[in-house]
Amino acid sequence: MRNNKSRILIMLPWSEFFLGTEQFMYAMVVELLRREYSVDIFSYLKKVHWEFLRTTGATLLDNDVIEDKYDLAIINGNNCLIKAPKSAFKIFISHGTVPSVEIPIPGADRYVSISQEVQYNLKKYAYDSIIIRNGIDCERFKSVKKINKKLKTVLVLNNQISQDGLDFKIINEVCNEMNLTLLPLGLGCGTSQWETEGWINESDLVISMGRGIYEAMACGRNAIVAGYGRMVGFVDNKTYPEFLRYNCAGRDRHPILSKENLKTEFKKYSEVQGKKNRELALKYNDIKKTVQNFLDLYNYKNLNI
Repeated sequence: MRNNKSRILIMLPWSEFFLGTEQFMYAMVVELLRREYSVDIFSYLKKVHWEFLRTTGATLLDNDVIEDKYDLAIINGNNCLIKAPKSAFKIFISHGTVPSVEIPIPGADRYVSISQEVQYNLKKYAYDSIIIRNGIDCERFKSVKKINKKLKTVLVLNNQISQDGLDFKIINEVCNEMNLTLLPLGLGCGTSQWETEGWINESDLVISMGRGIYEAMACGRNAIVAGYGRMVGFVDNKTYPEFLRYNCAGRDRHPILSKENLKTEFKKYSEVQGKKNRELALKYNDIKKTVQNFLDLYNYKNLNI
């Protein structure tokens, strides 16, 4: 692809709030523009996240009219795939096993899964896919404040956890018993913010799932994967490759979140692990590598990769 003549279309089912897929695509748009590609964006639902996309300098299709003029379309959601331009090389991304928009349908030239679990799910529908993991802007998400030698501040970064829910109550009780400061951030807590990296840098350890874990690691923080009532565990060099298989999310096979297992994971806190987590994020989740992988799927589209 020649940057000055190639046009890329990013398609999203919704661009409302600061959720995982939306943030992934924002980071991708910024990186593509940095490489001087021409980027247009389509979404059915447009709210606050849409306006943040506007600040990137990409062209937003406010009128929902998609012309057949693109070289490459990167598509999230099967409801977007049915509207994709015919002549474009189409890459469909599946981010999870649910909701239904993640289910693959015919029409794409390549199918991408963000984890082994998702890849297996696509296989059940008879679709082969390549794994390209969640990408983080590691220049935006970086450490600007050292973590403490001993754990002092915990950030709960989760759009699903509410302050009235059992998960939050367990975390809050443990933090009180261990004399730790607790910061809640997410839609469920009424504190969803764009400046997530600022909140992360005010903490020593982040409890989250999926993208929140990757952002915390990129900022050099300790991280615990927990949510939906499940305790997955403390992130380190040994556990991270396994956690990636499920996009760092809890499943039924994981233990139920409890005060006892949370205290156990808190005790694994390590100042050194924060630096190691940054290295892991650069290895597995750097948006520069992620974008290059997508471009390679296009550039070598005639190869069986």
